[in-house]
Amino acid sequence: MTVQTAYSTEHGVAYAGMPADLQLLNTVSRLNSTGDVIPYGYGVVTDDTVTGDQDAMRLPTENDVYSQFNGIVMYEINRAQADGAVAGAVDNNFGTVITEGVVWTLAVVAVTKDDPVYLRIFTSDIGRFTNVADGGNTILITGAKWVSTTGAVNTLAKISLGLGG
Repeated sequence: MTVQTAYSTEHGVAYAGMPADLQLLNTVSRLNSTGDVIPYGYGVVTDDTVTGDQDAMRLPTENDVYSQFNGIVMYEINRAQADGAVAGAVDNNFGTVITEGVVWTLAVVAVTKDDPVYLRIFTSDIGRFTNVADGGNTILITGAKWVSTTGAVNTLAKISLGLGG
């Protein structure tokens, strides 16, 4: 077995799906049975195709509405990820979803503090967030707002959620 001899001491300031601070944070467990990894920092909705007592999640589709929104998939440091693999909630396992608190995510567009938050449900960037209403392609997330400003597309920004459990 090879011994690792090089360690990185420089880590990113934040990661998509990472809680931003020590404010109140509420999380719930949701089963991912979609067949794919759901990336950290993406918004998820209720997966009604799963039967039984399990609360399940999936990425949104064009027919979803705000009441199905569950929260943002939380970055979990206890999940091993293969190099080059998509980091997120693994298929056929439970993942953690943040329903209340401040969380880092990658903004689809440049955002400004206090802008509204919209979840992309159709076309590109499904499950990601923006500050722009786009007809039937987004859902307004009531009780959420951007709490940081970015100057560029696909830049880490903080969202404050107030969904509760």
